[in-house]
Amino acid sequence: MKPTVYLPFLGLVALTACNSLYSPSTTPPPPPPNFTTFRAEGDVITVTNNLDAFRAALGGVLNAPNTPPTASGRREINWDGVPAGVTNVDNFPATFFNVNSKRGALLSTPGTGLRVDSTAFGSVTAGLADQFKAFSPQKLFMAVGSNQVEVDFKLAGETTNGLTKGFGVVFSDVDRAGSTRIEYFDANGVRIASIEATAQSGAQSFSFLGAVFDSPIVARVLITSGDAALSATGTDLSAGGTNDLVVMDDFVYGEPQPLPGQGGGPVGQVTVGNIFFRSAHNGSQNPAVDTIAAGGSITWAWNAAGSHSIQSTGVPDIFRNSVVMAGANDTYTVTFRNPGTYSYQCGVHGSAMTGRIVVQ
Repeated sequence: MKPTVYLPFLGLVALTACNSLYSPSTTPPPPPPNFTTFRAEGDVITVTNNLDAFRAALGGVLNAPNTPPTASGRREINWDGVPAGVTNVDNFPATFFNVNSKRGALLSTPGTGLRVDSTAFGSVTAGLADQFKAFSPQKLFMAVGSNQVEVDFKLAGETTNGLTKGFGVVFSDVDRAGSTRIEYFDANGVRIASIEATAQSGAQSFSFLGAVFDSPIVARVLITSGDAALSATGTDLSAGGTNDLVVMDDFVYGEPQPLPGQGGGPVGQVTVGNIFFRSAHNGSQNPAVDTIAAGGSITWAWNAAGSHSIQSTGVPDIFRNSVVMAGANDTYTVTFRNPGTYSYQCGVHGSAMTGRIVVQ
């Protein structure tokens, strides 16, 4: 009787175990990354105040066109310096802002081209000039044959893929809530955020929309400007048409940073930024991880003004600490003669800035 009683029970246990092992996981997906949305509509002063807060959240300074990649700051595109030869035509070069004027942005569209326009798109159809104004006079930007533009980020002037901390756009003439948005994607193509511009009210002409993340994570963005593409027969919603036609002015975004593992700098060089340590060789950050041979040295180089120090946290593998330094060109070097793993942090910012050195 025992086999009759217990074998089915054991079979049920085994079946339950198998179902537990092979059934789909019910573990919830990880939470999306944190970000702060910046959104404003109104006149130039109102939008500028919000835009300046966005710039402050990105941190650092404005990095000039054609300067090499840096570990902090931001890049901006306002279209006004675009040469006449590629203005008011439908074939603006998609690579212009990483080849001709190096700022780490590649443009594309599902439409037929890109256009920088100095006539408020009156050269497309006269009625549009009454709808659009330039936030930073006098040129505006839009896709041709589409209402969407994609921006892929590269290290400024290079072909290496980059990640930015945040991206924002000044739009002209958003009349309908939900017609205009920015979608943000990580390096794996996963959409990590989607935000919409609010509509203007009354005679207000501009809208700003942007998002800043806790760290560089955005590999590309997709911008949807209004309900439809501009055309020679298109009429804006505010002029009696059925579509909300929207164009773009300033782009503002964080300095594109290397993807993890794509540093490419010299072995033993660590960038001291605000607030991070980054391996120049492999791009790892907080912790910056470097491997050197016994007898080799690590040099920490401050990339901008800011109070930081190098503080050993290893036990028992410790090394000589630096004092707190704050100069943009300060450096600190330690030679490691004995194999081991040496961990460190910033004496000012603690666990928010960390690194590890493997000596072989």
